[in-house]
Amino acid sequence: SVARRLEGMTRHASVHAAGVVIAPKPITEYAPLYKGTHDEITTQWSMNEIERIGLLKMDFLGLSTLTLIADAIEEIKRTTGTEVEMARVPIDDPKTYQMFQDGQTYGIFQFESSGMRDILRKAKPQTLEDLIALNALYRPGPLRSGMVDDFIARKSGKVEIKYELPALEPILRDTYGVIAYQEQVMRISSELAGFTLGEADILRKAMGKKNADVMQAQRATFTEGAKKRGVSERKAARVFDLMEHFAGYGFNKSHSTAYALLAYQTAYLKANYPWHFAAALLTIEAQNTDKLAVYLGECRERGIPVLPPDINESQLAFTVTPHGVRFGLTAIKNVGEGAVQSLLDVRKTQGRITSLHALCEDLDLRLVNKRVFESLVKAGAFDSLAQGDAALESAPSSALRPRLFAAIDAACEHGARHQRDKSEGQAQLFGGFGTDDDHRPLGGDRRGVPRLPDVPPWTETEQLAFEKETLGLYWSGHPVDRYAGELKALGARATGELAELPTNGSPPEGWGSGGPRPMEPDPGLSIGGIVAACRQLKTRKGDRMAVFTLEDAQGGVEVIAFPEAYQRSASLIETGTLVVVRGKLERGDESVRILASEILPIDSVREQLTREVAIRVSMPVDRGVFVALGEIFSRHRGDRRVSFEIELPSASKRLRVKADVSSHIRVRPSSTLIAEVEQIVGRGSVSLR
Repeated sequence: SVARRLEGMTRHASVHAAGVVIAPKPITEYAPLYKGTHDEITTQWSMNEIERIGLLKMDFLGLSTLTLIADAIEEIKRTTGTEVEMARVPIDDPKTYQMFQDGQTYGIFQFESSGMRDILRKAKPQTLEDLIALNALYRPGPLRSGMVDDFIARKSGKVEIKYELPALEPILRDTYGVIAYQEQVMRISSELAGFTLGEADILRKAMGKKNADVMQAQRATFTEGAKKRGVSERKAARVFDLMEHFAGYGFNKSHSTAYALLAYQTAYLKANYPWHFAAALLTIEAQNTDKLAVYLGECRERGIPVLPPDINESQLAFTVTPHGVRFGLTAIKNVGEGAVQSLLDVRKTQGRITSLHALCEDLDLRLVNKRVFESLVKAGAFDSLAQGDAALESAPSSALRPRLFAAIDAACEHGARHQRDKSEGQAQLFGGFGTDDDHRPLGGDRRGVPRLPDVPPWTETEQLAFEKETLGLYWSGHPVDRYAGELKALGARATGELAELPTNGSPPEGWGSGGPRPMEPDPGLSIGGIVAACRQLKTRKGDRMAVFTLEDAQGGVEVIAFPEAYQRSASLIETGTLVVVRGKLERGDESVRILASEILPIDSVREQLTREVAIRVSMPVDRGVFVALGEIFSRHRGDRRVSFEIELPSASKRLRVKADVSSHIRVRPSSTLIAEVEQIVGRGSVSLR
């Protein structure tokens, strides 16, 4: 009885994200109003009641694609002087349609999902009409019903196009005989049965909502009208059945046309102005780490150079330069727009920035605090401060960045002191000559530049982790890159290859509908990467499992570790762990995923394949280096031999001599061993064979 009283009651007040009610006078004269949780003014009545009393309700969508097009056009004008008018863009550009046919539609409105890209490669659209049809058909109903496959087969000539009546050909010719649009239903009822457009719209609505009573009445009216125009009752019934079947899937063509045109215009810019399109797209998605990584990956594939962030070159947004698309400072984490603008203002007045200390003298340190500096250093934006200094220019970024990082506190203190003294009207005697402790010349190369603290370099792992933290992606490499040889020897796949591989059927029963069913898939493929975005879950029975993203240099893939696999490898399924996943590939609606049968530490692959740890050193080498290496070997005892490649300087060239270490010294290969050895003898000096 309590449930019956609750049934049908309003649970909460919903607000349409884009619905706007339009009236000739104040809305209060027609409908009661309500203030939402965010102080938005809405009507208390739903759309049906609003339409019933005669008010107009329209949906206004704000699309980032429009901003993307505007930004790209502005960047084209800034860099080339060309003014692109989208209204005059040719609608038959071969390069644009080739991009659709190849499925290269990342960043293209309505056409960038993996399922749509697959359909584009099959359908090979050649006209705007094809794009309109695909946009209308790519929805769950038509996809499930087989309409899309039928459309593609008819378009490619594999299936003969037949029409129930000759009068249907001009109506359905553009969609190869398939009823794809609501407007086609209306036109058929108008031309075959003499419906007025108002009556045709009533039929369209009844079909779309599957209103049985109205449909029965409309069937009789349609058949009677068709008979008056010389169509047999049997044929008229057959045509009505076809309309009834397709109308539930029918899409509004005017809607699809607007979207398809917008998609075409976006693709036109991508095909004809790839650098400018990339700059605009990357700027819009700057805060969306996942999409940013995908789009940067496509830039690499399409040969669009993307340059790293640079305090002396980067702007707020991604910009086009003669050498490539320059990374925008706004995409660096923890660096707000106000901080970037303050940096750009200093660059305008100061010219090229040459040191942290000089920069801090003019910066608004309320906006650009220590955290901002740390993020910029970690992202590599201050690497260009080394230009003009021979000692720093030759140093790798892993050695330069920690020195800059260590100088941040002193630079901020110097800047605050300088600004305080300036505001108080004070000036240091001989302040501009760099003679005080804060402004000692570095190596005598540049006077007035403070000496950077001497600190140990970052390991490759540390540097990549900092780049991931601040840029959302690994920039100077990927943690899995150093295992490329071993993974290849293992036959492992890259994430970029997975979309093209055959899969093993449908997702397991229960997945995505109340919880997954535990199962143990047969091993089918191997893939190496780093664990990211991990979620711990429980099955219906209460067993623990996990879903995580496995990332490599090409992208990421979802991995599902069911209870049995999870129990064996729970300690490895943590963000930042390098692993090899073995399992079975499954294809979902929009992507593929791996059902893991086994998860192993990536070092174990190297261990299985490695026979020798080779260390390259250049003579002369201090005896202490070998003592330190001996201590490392003792901590990593195993059964793999160690050898040295010793580079000996000579008058004309460097000679390389191989020397095997005593058979008593054997080690276990691992990333920790490599990191410790390279800390002593230099980055890149260790190779596993």
